[in-house]
Amino acid sequence: MKTSVNRSRIHVLQLLLSVGVLISPLLPAGAAVQIEDTKRVSGSGLGVHISEDTDTPNAVLIAFQGKCTYSVDGTNFTRLEAKDVFAIKPIPPKGKDSTEAKGALIFTQGAVVRTEEDSRVDIFFRRVGTKVRLQPGTEVRFEKMERHMEGGQPVMATLLDLRKGRLFIAVRSPVPGSTFEIRNAAGRSVVEGGGGKGRYIVTADGTHVTEKGSAAPFKVFGESGVTVIAPGMKFSGKDGKMLPLEAPEAVKLLIEFDELDSLAEQEATPDAPAGKH
Repeated sequence: MKTSVNRSRIHVLQLLLSVGVLISPLLPAGAAVQIEDTKRVSGSGLGVHISEDTDTPNAVLIAFQGKCTYSVDGTNFTRLEAKDVFAIKPIPPKGKDSTEAKGALIFTQGAVVRTEEDSRVDIFFRRVGTKVRLQPGTEVRFEKMERHMEGGQPVMATLLDLRKGRLFIAVRSPVPGSTFEIRNAAGRSVVEGGGGKGRYIVTADGTHVTEKGSAAPFKVFGESGVTVIAPGMKFSGKDGKMLPLEAPEAVKLLIEFDELDSLAEQEATPDAPAGKH
Protein backbone atom coordinates (compact mmCIF):
# COMPACT_ATOMS: atom_id res chain seq x y z
CA MET A 1 0.00 0.00 0.00
CA LYS A 2 2.85 2.39 0.93
CA THR A 3 4.63 1.67 -2.35
CA SER A 4 1.43 2.47 -4.25
CA VAL A 5 1.07 5.84 -2.47
CA ASN A 6 4.70 6.74 -3.12
CA ARG A 7 4.33 5.89 -6.81
CA SER A 8 1.20 8.04 -6.93
CA ARG A 9 3.05 11.03 -5.43
CA ILE A 10 5.94 10.59 -7.86
CA HIS A 11 3.46 10.46 -10.74
CA VAL A 12 1.82 13.71 -9.61
CA LEU A 13 5.20 15.42 -9.22
CA GLN A 14 6.19 14.34 -12.74
CA LEU A 15 2.88 15.72 -14.01
CA LEU A 16 3.54 19.06 -12.30
CA LEU A 17 6.92 19.32 -13.96
CA SER A 18 5.54 18.31 -17.34
CA VAL A 19 2.99 21.16 -17.37
CA GLY A 20 5.61 23.69 -16.30
CA VAL A 21 4.37 24.39 -12.78
CA LEU A 22 7.13 26.00 -10.70
CA ILE A 23 7.18 25.07 -7.02
CA SER A 24 10.37 26.95 -6.18
CA PRO A 25 8.88 30.50 -6.11
CA LEU A 26 6.63 29.43 -3.23
CA LEU A 27 9.27 27.58 -1.24
CA PRO A 28 12.84 28.24 -0.15
CA ALA A 29 15.50 25.68 -0.94
CA GLY A 30 15.29 22.59 1.23
CA ALA A 31 11.64 22.96 2.20
CA ALA A 32 9.73 19.72 2.69
CA VAL A 33 6.95 19.41 0.11
CA GLN A 34 3.94 17.15 -0.25
CA ILE A 35 1.81 16.95 -3.38
CA GLU A 36 -1.84 16.67 -2.45
CA ASP A 37 -5.27 17.41 -3.84
CA THR A 38 -5.70 20.70 -1.95
CA LYS A 39 -5.85 24.24 -3.28
CA ARG A 40 -4.81 25.15 -6.81
CA VAL A 41 -1.45 26.51 -7.74
CA SER A 42 -1.87 29.49 -10.05
CA GLY A 43 -2.74 28.30 -13.52
CA SER A 44 -3.23 24.60 -12.71
CA GLY A 45 -5.75 22.27 -11.15
CA LEU A 46 -3.18 20.61 -8.92
CA GLY A 47 -2.26 21.39 -5.32
CA VAL A 48 0.95 22.12 -3.47
CA HIS A 49 1.05 22.02 0.32
CA ILE A 50 3.93 22.54 2.74
CA SER A 51 4.13 19.54 5.03
CA GLU A 52 3.21 20.27 8.67
CA ASP A 53 6.39 18.53 9.83
CA THR A 54 8.65 20.83 7.79
CA ASP A 55 11.36 22.79 9.59
CA THR A 56 10.71 25.78 7.32
CA PRO A 57 8.88 28.58 9.20
CA ASN A 58 5.93 29.97 7.27
CA ALA A 59 2.90 32.19 7.55
CA VAL A 60 -0.59 31.97 6.08
CA LEU A 61 -3.18 34.49 4.94
CA ILE A 62 -6.22 34.44 7.24
CA ALA A 63 -8.17 37.47 5.96
CA PHE A 64 -7.95 40.53 3.73
CA GLN A 65 -10.07 43.45 2.56
CA GLY A 66 -9.71 45.61 -0.53
CA LYS A 67 -6.83 45.58 -3.00
CA CYS A 68 -3.75 43.89 -1.59
CA THR A 69 -0.73 42.41 -3.38
CA TYR A 70 2.19 40.13 -2.57
CA SER A 71 5.49 39.08 -4.09
CA VAL A 72 7.68 36.05 -3.42
CA ASP A 73 10.79 37.83 -4.72
CA GLY A 74 10.10 41.50 -3.99
CA THR A 75 9.84 42.35 -7.69
CA ASN A 76 6.79 40.78 -9.32
CA PHE A 77 3.53 41.42 -7.46
CA THR A 78 0.26 39.49 -7.62
CA ARG A 79 -3.13 40.56 -6.30
CA LEU A 80 -4.51 38.52 -3.40
CA GLU A 81 -7.65 36.50 -4.15
CA ALA A 82 -10.24 34.73 -2.03
CA LYS A 83 -8.75 31.32 -2.89
CA ASP A 84 -5.49 32.34 -1.19
CA VAL A 85 -7.08 32.54 2.28
CA PHE A 86 -6.34 29.74 4.75
CA ALA A 87 -9.69 28.18 5.69
CA ILE A 88 -9.61 27.08 9.34
CA LYS A 89 -13.10 25.59 9.65
CA PRO A 90 -14.92 25.47 6.33
CA ILE A 91 -18.57 24.48 6.30
CA PRO A 92 -18.74 21.03 4.62
CA PRO A 93 -21.30 20.22 1.90
CA LYS A 94 -24.41 18.45 3.11
CA GLY A 95 -23.73 14.77 3.79
CA LYS A 96 -19.94 15.15 3.92
CA ASP A 97 -17.54 15.23 6.85
CA SER A 98 -15.81 18.43 7.86
CA THR A 99 -12.26 18.72 6.58
CA GLU A 100 -9.58 21.35 7.01
CA ALA A 101 -8.95 23.19 3.74
CA LYS A 102 -5.70 25.09 3.36
CA GLY A 103 -5.04 27.95 0.98
CA ALA A 104 -2.26 27.41 -1.52
CA LEU A 105 -0.58 30.69 -0.61
CA ILE A 106 2.26 30.23 1.89
CA PHE A 107 4.46 33.16 2.92
CA THR A 108 8.13 32.34 3.54
CA GLN A 109 11.32 34.31 4.00
CA GLY A 110 11.76 37.04 1.38
CA ALA A 111 8.06 37.61 0.66
CA VAL A 112 6.70 41.16 0.43
CA VAL A 113 3.08 42.14 1.14
CA ARG A 114 1.42 45.49 0.30
CA THR A 115 -1.94 47.03 1.13
CA GLU A 116 -3.51 49.88 -0.82
CA GLU A 117 -5.53 52.67 0.77
CA ASP A 118 -8.76 51.39 2.39
CA SER A 119 -7.44 47.82 2.48
CA ARG A 120 -5.81 45.53 5.03
CA VAL A 121 -4.29 42.05 5.37
CA ASP A 122 -4.22 39.63 8.33
CA ILE A 123 -1.38 37.09 8.42
CA PHE A 124 -0.72 34.31 10.92
CA PHE A 125 2.78 33.04 11.75
CA ARG A 126 1.80 29.51 12.71
CA ARG A 127 4.96 28.30 14.44
CA VAL A 128 5.21 31.30 16.76
CA GLY A 129 1.52 31.93 17.48
CA THR A 130 1.65 35.51 16.19
CA LYS A 131 -0.94 37.42 14.18
CA VAL A 132 -0.05 40.52 12.19
CA ARG A 133 -2.47 43.00 10.59
CA LEU A 134 -1.19 45.27 7.83
CA GLN A 135 -3.20 48.47 7.99
CA PRO A 136 -4.03 50.56 4.86
CA GLY A 137 -1.03 51.85 2.92
CA THR A 138 1.46 49.38 4.40
CA GLU A 139 4.39 47.49 2.89
CA VAL A 140 6.37 44.87 4.80
CA ARG A 141 9.06 42.37 3.84
CA PHE A 142 9.55 39.07 5.66
CA GLU A 143 13.26 39.67 6.12
CA LYS A 144 14.05 36.62 8.24
CA MET A 145 12.08 33.50 9.19
CA GLU A 146 14.41 30.98 10.78
CA ARG A 147 14.12 27.92 13.01
CA HIS A 148 16.91 26.26 14.98
CA MET A 149 17.29 23.98 17.98
CA GLU A 150 18.37 25.33 21.35
CA GLY A 151 18.56 23.09 24.40
CA GLY A 152 16.61 20.44 22.52
CA GLN A 153 13.74 22.83 21.80
CA PRO A 154 12.79 24.53 18.50
CA VAL A 155 13.48 28.28 18.57
CA MET A 156 12.17 30.78 16.02
CA ALA A 157 13.73 34.04 14.84
CA THR A 158 11.45 36.32 12.82
CA LEU A 159 12.31 39.77 11.43
CA LEU A 160 9.89 42.00 9.50
CA ASP A 161 11.12 45.04 7.59
CA LEU A 162 8.33 47.64 7.85
CA ARG A 163 8.92 49.95 4.91
CA LYS A 164 5.79 52.06 5.23
CA GLY A 165 2.47 52.08 7.03
CA ARG A 166 1.44 50.45 10.31
CA LEU A 167 1.30 46.95 11.82
CA PHE A 168 -0.91 45.53 14.57
CA ILE A 169 0.84 42.56 16.20
CA ALA A 170 -0.79 40.02 18.55
CA VAL A 171 1.51 37.49 20.22
CA ARG A 172 -0.40 34.73 21.98
CA SER A 173 2.22 32.33 23.33
CA PRO A 174 5.76 33.11 22.18
CA VAL A 175 8.14 30.17 22.10
CA PRO A 176 10.80 30.51 24.87
CA GLY A 177 14.07 31.74 23.39
CA SER A 178 12.41 32.95 20.21
CA THR A 179 12.32 36.54 18.96
CA PHE A 180 9.81 38.48 16.85
CA GLU A 181 11.35 41.71 15.52
CA ILE A 182 10.19 44.66 13.42
CA ARG A 183 12.66 47.03 11.78
CA ASN A 184 11.60 50.62 11.12
CA ALA A 185 12.96 54.19 11.20
CA ALA A 186 13.53 54.02 14.97
CA GLY A 187 15.62 50.83 14.82
CA ARG A 188 14.38 47.41 15.88
CA SER A 189 11.44 46.59 18.15
CA VAL A 190 11.57 43.14 19.73
CA VAL A 191 9.24 40.75 21.55
CA GLU A 192 11.24 38.00 23.22
CA GLY A 193 9.81 34.52 23.74
CA GLY A 194 8.59 33.23 27.09
CA GLY A 195 7.11 36.51 28.29
CA GLY A 196 3.42 35.71 27.83
CA LYS A 197 0.83 37.38 25.61
CA GLY A 198 1.27 40.81 24.11
CA ARG A 199 -0.41 43.18 21.65
CA TYR A 200 1.49 45.99 19.97
CA ILE A 201 1.41 48.63 17.24
CA VAL A 202 4.43 49.62 15.16
CA THR A 203 4.58 52.29 12.47
CA ALA A 204 7.25 52.75 9.80
CA ASP A 205 8.11 56.25 11.07
CA GLY A 206 9.02 54.97 14.55
CA THR A 207 5.88 55.06 16.74
CA HIS A 208 5.40 52.08 19.07
CA VAL A 209 2.42 51.20 21.28
CA THR A 210 1.96 48.48 23.88
CA GLU A 211 -1.68 47.59 24.55
CA LYS A 212 -2.73 47.86 28.18
CA GLY A 213 -3.25 44.13 28.81
CA SER A 214 0.11 42.99 27.40
CA ALA A 215 2.41 40.83 29.54
CA ALA A 216 5.40 40.32 27.22
CA PRO A 217 7.88 43.27 27.31
CA PHE A 218 8.21 45.34 24.14
CA LYS A 219 11.74 46.64 23.58
CA VAL A 220 12.98 49.19 21.06
CA PHE A 221 16.67 49.10 20.16
CA GLY A 222 17.66 52.49 18.73
CA GLU A 223 20.58 54.89 18.52
CA SER A 224 20.02 56.10 22.08
CA GLY A 225 19.92 52.62 23.57
CA VAL A 226 17.14 50.26 24.65
CA THR A 227 13.64 51.51 25.50
CA VAL A 228 11.09 49.24 27.18
CA ILE A 229 7.51 50.27 26.40
CA ALA A 230 5.23 49.50 29.34
CA PRO A 231 1.59 48.40 28.86
CA GLY A 232 -0.73 51.29 28.00
CA MET A 233 2.11 53.50 26.76
CA LYS A 234 3.07 55.03 23.40
CA PHE A 235 6.66 55.75 22.39
CA SER A 236 7.72 58.11 19.59
CA GLY A 237 11.03 57.21 17.98
CA LYS A 238 11.27 60.68 16.43
CA ASP A 239 11.50 62.69 19.64
CA GLY A 240 11.96 59.93 22.22
CA LYS A 241 8.79 60.85 24.13
CA MET A 242 6.82 58.27 26.12
CA LEU A 243 3.13 59.09 26.66
CA PRO A 244 0.12 57.19 28.03
CA LEU A 245 -2.59 56.09 25.63
CA GLU A 246 -5.70 58.24 25.86
CA ALA A 247 -8.92 56.41 26.73
CA PRO A 248 -10.74 56.72 23.34
CA GLU A 249 -7.68 55.46 21.45
CA ALA A 250 -7.14 52.60 23.92
CA VAL A 251 -10.75 51.39 23.55
CA LYS A 252 -10.56 51.51 19.75
CA LEU A 253 -7.34 49.52 19.73
CA LEU A 254 -8.76 46.93 22.12
CA ILE A 255 -11.72 46.27 19.80
CA GLU A 256 -9.48 45.85 16.75
CA PHE A 257 -7.05 43.57 18.58
CA ASP A 258 -9.92 41.37 19.82
CA GLU A 259 -11.08 40.99 16.22
CA LEU A 260 -7.59 40.05 15.05
CA ASP A 261 -7.17 37.50 17.85
CA SER A 262 -10.46 35.80 17.06
CA LEU A 263 -9.53 35.18 13.41
CA ALA A 264 -6.82 32.63 14.21
CA GLU A 265 -7.82 31.47 17.70
CA GLN A 266 -7.73 27.79 16.75
CA GLU A 267 -4.46 28.07 14.84
CA ALA A 268 -2.34 29.70 17.53
CA THR A 269 -0.38 26.65 18.69
CA PRO A 270 3.37 27.30 18.36
CA ASP A 271 5.40 24.63 16.60
CA ALA A 272 2.50 22.15 16.68
CA PRO A 273 3.22 18.55 15.65
CA ALA A 274 1.88 17.32 12.35
CA GLY A 275 -1.90 16.98 12.39
CA LYS A 276 -2.29 18.87 15.68
CA HIS A 277 -3.03 22.57 15.53
